[in-house]
Amino acid sequence: MGLFRTTQGWCAAAWSPQGLCALVIPEKNAQTALRQLNKKLPPLPPSVLDQPLLTVPASIQKEVQKALRGQKYHSVAIDLWFLTLFQQKVLKATCQIPWGEVRTYGWVAQKAGSPEGGRAAGQALNKSPISLLVPCHRVIASGHHLGGYGGDLTWKISLLKAEKVQLLRLSDGSYKVGWV
Repeated sequence: MGLFRTTQGWCAAAWSPQGLCALVIPEKNAQTALRQLNKKLPPLPPSVLDQPLLTVPASIQKEVQKALRGQKYHSVAIDLWFLTLFQQKVLKATCQIPWGEVRTYGWVAQKAGSPEGGRAAGQALNKSPISLLVPCHRVIASGHHLGGYGGDLTWKISLLKAEKVQLLRLSDGSYKVGWV
């Protein structure tokens, strides 16, 4: 586990030799980022939690920085051994959505092998431990409404705008993808 600073705040990450296991998008301080990281991981033994923080691999930092600036970024290897097979399939399908484009929860569910599983796909995305580099922000509800984003729709709006996705603000304050 480790921390790194971005222009928007502190990110925390956990990784294994196989790849990135969890990532926290910027928080105001390092302690909050670490607390959020621990919530994304399965319960870890105290021996792991007591280890000193490590330097987050440069490849992860570089791609996170690019994503936060709205630039096209490359996938990094991920290791989500602690998720269910369906959750893993949903996140893998989400990684197929190109930069600057969106797809519906239903599309993701179909790609994950569960054509009627739109709600389940939404729940899997809500539990994503890597919600930036696995681009959950590119998944929208039917009717082109944004849907949720792990409790903070502000990040979803910001990331979509950074990727030049046209958003329309509706009279009730909600947003919708603008190419409808």
